[in-house]
Amino acid sequence: MRLCRSSILIFTCFSCVGFYPNRASTATPKLAPEILELAQASSTVPASPSVLRYGSRKSDVQRLQTQLKQLGYYSGLIDGQYNATTEIAVAKFQKVKGLKVDGLAGLTTREKLQAALAAKNQIVTSPIIASPIVTSPVSTSKPTTTPKATEKGFVWWLIFAIGILGSLGALVYLLRWFRQVKQVQSEISSTKSLTEANKITMIPPPPEVVTNPKIATPPLPSQLLLPEKTSRLAKLNIVDELIQDLRSPDPKKRRKAIWDLGQQGDSRAIQPIVDLMIDADSQESSLILAALTEIGIRTLKPMNRALAISIQDESPQVRQNAIRDLTRVYDMMGQMTQMLRHALDDPDAEVQATARYALTQMNRMRGLPEQQGLPEDSHKDLQE
Repeated sequence: MRLCRSSILIFTCFSCVGFYPNRASTATPKLAPEILELAQASSTVPASPSVLRYGSRKSDVQRLQTQLKQLGYYSGLIDGQYNATTEIAVAKFQKVKGLKVDGLAGLTTREKLQAALAAKNQIVTSPIIASPIVTSPVSTSKPTTTPKATEKGFVWWLIFAIGILGSLGALVYLLRWFRQVKQVQSEISSTKSLTEANKITMIPPPPEVVTNPKIATPPLPSQLLLPEKTSRLAKLNIVDELIQDLRSPDPKKRRKAIWDLGQQGDSRAIQPIVDLMIDADSQESSLILAALTEIGIRTLKPMNRALAISIQDESPQVRQNAIRDLTRVYDMMGQMTQMLRHALDDPDAEVQATARYALTQMNRMRGLPEQQGLPEDSHKDLQE
């Protein structure tokens, strides 16, 4: 029993001696020089090749816990026991450094730990070694902050320039838009003034108002004062103005008037355009022919429609008159075929080819009546 009691006493003494460094280690974080000396001392000690794992009880475990606590991965007691807290701290360090996360403090893990601790010690000790003056970190940090300030200033100036350019573009767009709106408003006001002038000229004031003011004159109906459609009046005025432009000394204005008259399709412009062909050059002659053709086509379309309706009329007399009118139109085409035959002897080869093509088309149109052949008595009736 005495041996057991003495052994128990010895074991408790050693355990108390083992717990004594823990109290010293808990106070070490408050003293930076002591931490640095301990880290430098621990970094100089060669690493043991053995692998530290859960349940290990060595001085290497105590050194490992101290290093992990200095790096901020371990927050428990430095007791020299590789417990679950130490294993979790090692796993966190391995995960951060990209090592195999197994919680075992092998040779590679401890080398990485010592390297990280040495790098941290260099960062902590570099301002103290450089100069003991307090203003030295401020002076060294100024060159590093000036490039950032210049970069920020350049970015702000760039954004400011882009904003100025964007605002200028918006102003130019708004100015153009206002000009277009003003032009449209001026055109609308001019057309309104023309229509109002036409109304005034077409509706004269009644004479009874001036001669006898005592007699009450009845109000004129609104249909006489305000026509239903003013587009026809505007069109008539445009045609009259274009006919006057045919006498302009400016050739560009004359050609534009010829082209516009052809697009209007008004038959009143036929005679003025034909009179212009006497003194016209080749370009104006081509425009005149194109305008006359356009006017003729627009004039023939309603006439063909009227003839088609008349031929299908219930009255035989109306149908007979429609056929006679159609014959007269066809006779005019026959006269043109005689002129085309003279064009076959033209000195220009292209003119001859065009004349042959036109005669072929006209003969094709004349082929159907020739094949059917009306009786002689029907021809006599038509002539009568």
